[in-house]
Amino acid sequence: MKPLIVVALVLAPLFAAGQTHAQVSADELKKCLFIEDMTKERLDCFDKLIRPEAIQVLQQAAPRTVNDCRYIKEQDARLKCFNRFVTAAASPAPQRPAPKPQQKTQ
Repeated sequence: MKPLIVVALVLAPLFAAGQTHAQVSADELKKCLFIEDMTKERLDCFDKLIRPEAIQVLQQAAPRTVNDCRYIKEQDARLKCFNRFVTAAASPAPQRPAPKPQQKTQ
């Protein structure tokens, strides 16, 4: 088999599994931010919303979405992963100043 086909066969079930996973809203995840940071209780809150699943292939890759955090086996690392995504979503985006209206010259 060609290496590309092997990679596709290995990764296809992972992407299919991600599609069937229930989507969790950002508001639900933000509720966990009210629990003290870096505690087992906060991790339990996230784990209730996004159930952890250990998959060796994704252990090496950096998570791209909050749902990818469920693949991290080590608890502190999984909590930091959740915090990174949820606190980024909770902080307001920097606002650009409104453009000044241009004066017409005649």
